[in-house]
Amino acid sequence: MSDTTLVSESFGAIHLAPEVPSTIIQWTGFANSEQLRSLMNETLRHYISETKRHKGPVGWIADLQGLGAVKPADQEWLHTDWNPRAYAAGVRYMAFVEAESVFGKISGKQYATNVMQSEEYTFHIRYLPTMAAAKAWLAEVLPITPTT
Repeated sequence: MSDTTLVSESFGAIHLAPEVPSTIIQWTGFANSEQLRSLMNETLRHYISETKRHKGPVGWIADLQGLGAVKPADQEWLHTDWNPRAYAAGVRYMAFVEAESVFGKISGKQYATNVMQSEEYTFHIRYLPTMAAAKAWLAEVLPITPTT
């Protein structure tokens, strides 16, 4: 089953992978603060819709291959604003397809560090080399029972 593309921008896209099930945010180029926050929020809205439609746990895949630098203010926004909302929406398992650029790698690692330091929320994050590996890991770890 192939992924369904929901949104496509010059800097990123949102896809659904119904076979996992999972919401995918794919970074394809530099995103300024407004673009990053907008795509993150839009992906979260699609995640919430998918959990209602699926009536069970849904994974989150962040394809960081094209990710560039994420500004400290945006890292802080993710840590203090977006992450608590994602946790409240039910996000628990995040598969990260590894970034290609050093800036993307640093940004991804900083995000994971912020998650580990949080006392408000916990995400299970795994870095994987390919989209296929990310989907396989989520299919393995997502609980089978529907969430209530």
